[in-house]
Amino acid sequence: MTLIQPRLLALFLVSVMTFVSGFCAAQALIPARDSGRSVLLTGFAVAHPTQLIDIDDIALGFPRELARRLEQGQQFSVRSTPELLSFNWQLNPPTPKMLAQVAETYKARYVISGDVRNAGIRIQPLMFGLWEKKIRALDVEIYVYDAQAGTLIESFKFTGSATGDVLVGKDYSFDGEAFRFTPFGKAIDDLIEQSAQAISSRLIVRP
Repeated sequence: MTLIQPRLLALFLVSVMTFVSGFCAAQALIPARDSGRSVLLTGFAVAHPTQLIDIDDIALGFPRELARRLEQGQQFSVRSTPELLSFNWQLNPPTPKMLAQVAETYKARYVISGDVRNAGIRIQPLMFGLWEKKIRALDVEIYVYDAQAGTLIESFKFTGSATGDVLVGKDYSFDGEAFRFTPFGKAIDDLIEQSAQAISSRLIVRP
């Protein structure tokens, strides 16, 4: 058995130290998800349920997908509940007492609720009424609360639309590829991505 020459040994140690320092630097890029970064997604209210009878439960699907995307960034510890942020199933501004109760029950600092305000279809005549174009709107409001402080941090309004064959189909799972392949499913998916980025950017700067 031959001994490792001093120069080769030195090169080996430098390589090891470089790998370790690089690994530590990579680890530092992922912040620890402590209780100060805990988020609870509640069920969303739907202002006009008859507009969404072709969708597979947007009231739970939207916040569920939003929670998944917030979790992907590894910045937050995310949980969800099907409950509305309300005692009477009407989306009214929650009281500080209610927020404190939710924060204690779910061990969450932030609580996110939402309201699907509009998903109506408008028909636009073309070529003197010989053809028509269907346009489906999507308006969603999302509210972000600091539950421990009992205050509203910010409310967001997101809008989108789809044209063409704007009906989706109840048989398409909300988080499935077939759902996202439809024009309106794609519009919903884009809005979820926008909301995840906006909320993450807003919360990550808070101490």
